[in-house]
Amino acid sequence: MNNVFAEHFANDWIDSWNSHDLQRILSHYADDFEMSSPVIIQLANDAL
Repeated sequence: MNNVFAEHFANDWIDSWNSHDLQRILSHYADDFEMSSPVIIQLANDAL
């Protein structure tokens, strides 16, 4: 990884996050990534 790639990736990640486009956000992650957070659990339970 070089500085040009890292800067492009970071800017694209920020733009994706700010777009609220889930598919675009997830394109920055491996297909099999897992996320855990007490906030995710709380939001999931609140949605039920």
